[in-house]
Amino acid sequence: MELKRSSRGSSQSGMSMVELMVASLVLTVGVLGCAVLIPIAIGTNSRNRQQSNSTVIAQMVTEKIASASASGSSALTITDCTGTSNTINITGSTAGTGATVLSTGSIDFSQAQGSGGAPVGYYMSYTACGTTNRQSLYDVRWNIQTPSNYVKLVTVSAKMQGSGTNPILFSLPVTIRSMAGGQ
Repeated sequence: MELKRSSRGSSQSGMSMVELMVASLVLTVGVLGCAVLIPIAIGTNSRNRQQSNSTVIAQMVTEKIASASASGSSALTITDCTGTSNTINITGSTAGTGATVLSTGSIDFSQAQGSGGAPVGYYMSYTACGTTNRQSLYDVRWNIQTPSNYVKLVTVSAKMQGSGTNPILFSLPVTIRSMAGGQ
C-alpha cells in the first residue's frame, strides 16, 4: 500500500515584507504620538500642583486677615515651613490699602515687591515645603478695603515665584476675595 500525499492549494501564506513594514510604521507613529504627550502631562501636573498650593496659601492668608477684627490690631504674623515670620498689615482704608488691585479684581504682579504697587507690609515671600526637602517660593500680595469700622473686603493673590518666565510652570495667580465683618 502506498500512501499518497495530497497537496491542496492553500490561498493563505505568511505576511509579506510590505505588510510588515506598514504595520511597523503604524506602530511607530502611535508610540511617538504617545511619547509627545508625556512632557505635556508632566507640565500640566506641575501647573496643577502649583495652582493648588497657591490656592491654599491665598486661602490661609485670607482667613488669617478675616479672623482679625476690622477695627482691631494692625498686624498679624504668619510663619512658613522654614521658620520665616512674615508680618501681615491688616489696616485698610475705604479706597484700599496694600497691593494694587486691577480692574479685573485681581492683584497686580507686574510691579516689584516693595514698590508703590506692592507696598511693604502688604506682600510676602512664602516658602511651602514638600516631600524630600523640596521647597517652593510663592509671591503673596493682598489689599484690604475697610468701607466701615466693622466690615473689610480682603483681596489676596498668590503665585509661584518665577512661574511667569518658565513655560512649563506658567500659570496665572490665584486670587481670593472675601468680605469679613463683625467685631
